[in-house]
Amino acid sequence: MKRAIILAVCLCVVISNMLNAQDSTNAYKAPTPARKNYINSGFYFQIGPVFPNGEYATLKSVPTTSGTYSKPGKGLQYLPAKMGAAMDMGFIIYLGPSFAGNHLRAGIDATFLSLWFNSTKPIQDTKNSYEHYYYYAGQKFGPVFTINPIDRLMIDLSYKLNANFAYHFDEWHDILNADYSKYGANLLQSEVSLAIRYSIMKFSVQYSFGNMTYDNFDNTRPTQTIQANNVRIMIGLKF
Repeated sequence: MKRAIILAVCLCVVISNMLNAQDSTNAYKAPTPARKNYINSGFYFQIGPVFPNGEYATLKSVPTTSGTYSKPGKGLQYLPAKMGAAMDMGFIIYLGPSFAGNHLRAGIDATFLSLWFNSTKPIQDTKNSYEHYYYYAGQKFGPVFTINPIDRLMIDLSYKLNANFAYHFDEWHDILNADYSKYGANLLQSEVSLAIRYSIMKFSVQYSFGNMTYDNFDNTRPTQTIQANNVRIMIGLKF
């Protein structure tokens, strides 16, 4: 009789443990919360040096389309561009939700004000060299793709079309105004850039390429077209 009672108690204990184990296995598990989205739209401001590249940094003879300096072998000798500086103010606008676990997002990089210049080293007007710099003002727009690998670290890859207006007066004091122009524009220059951001700090490298045509915004004038390729190293803030 005692053996039967002991056996019954042991059996109850075993069954109870099995039921508890099953309940633990089937217990509700809360879902893992989604990763926080750190990739957000915002305003940015950045400044940095501009380094001329290629023909822009060397003396070139640029023929005009008509007039005295359109003859074979003739042309306006431009001062080579030296290091300058740039300032960008813009806004990154994301066009949809983040994806891939909130690690990736696509949008538009809109630089609504871009100012930059390249210095020169004049041969004649050495005391007023700033009067012979290459000056530019414009806007830049294009797609941006942002990668957020960890924490608040961001990597921005972008391509932008640049609309630039330019001013440059070289040292052509002995040439008639009808044969050269000081003002120019190019609405289709290009830029590719790589930016690295952490929190509000921003660092980027930009390569801008394309030509600038000087014709005083008058198609009937002789035109001078120069290459204006450059590399920029920018630092700034993104809010």
